[in-house]
Amino acid sequence: MPRTGITRRQVFEVADRLAESGAQPTAVAVRGDLGKGSFTTINQHLGEWKALKWKAEGQPATVPAMVEAKAGDLLTTLWLFASHEANQNIDRIREAALKDVAELQGQLQEAVQQTQTLLKEREELYAQLAKAHAVTSKLGDQVVQLTHCLAATATKSGGAGATSKRRLIAD
Repeated sequence: MPRTGITRRQVFEVADRLAESGAQPTAVAVRGDLGKGSFTTINQHLGEWKALKWKAEGQPATVPAMVEAKAGDLLTTLWLFASHEANQNIDRIREAALKDVAELQGQLQEAVQQTQTLLKEREELYAQLAKAHAVTSKLGDQVVQLTHCLAATATKSGGAGATSKRRLIAD
C-alpha cells in the first residue's frame, strides 16, 4: 500500500492547536502530534504557517540576533564602501570642475585683454579719421581758393586764361 503523506492542512491544524495551548509549534511537536511525516515536509508547511500567522498578526518574522548582528556589520561595511566611493567620485568631479573654472577664467581674462586692445585701436582709428577729415576739409578749402584764383586770373588775362585752364586740365 502506498504511503500517504501529510498535508498542509494537517500541519496548519496541529500548529494552530499547539499555539492556542501555549506550546511552541515546532517540527518535532507537529510530528509527535501527527505520528507521521517527514521533517522536511513538516518544516516547509510550518514555515508557511508561521509566515501567514505573522503577516495576519502584523508581526514581523523574528531574526536571530546573530543574523541581525552580521547583517548590521555587512550594512555598515557596505555603507562605508559606498560612502568612500561616492567621496572619491565627488573629489574627481570637483577637481575636473575646478580645472574647467580655471581654464574659463584664463579665457575670460584673455578676452578682456583683447577687448581692451581693440578699444584702444578703435580710438586710434577715430583719431586718424578725424585728422583725415581735417586734412580733406583744408584741401577742399584750398581747391575752392585755387579755383577762385584761377577764375580771377582768367578774367584778367582775357582768353589767355581759358587756354591755360584747358592746358592744365589736359595735363
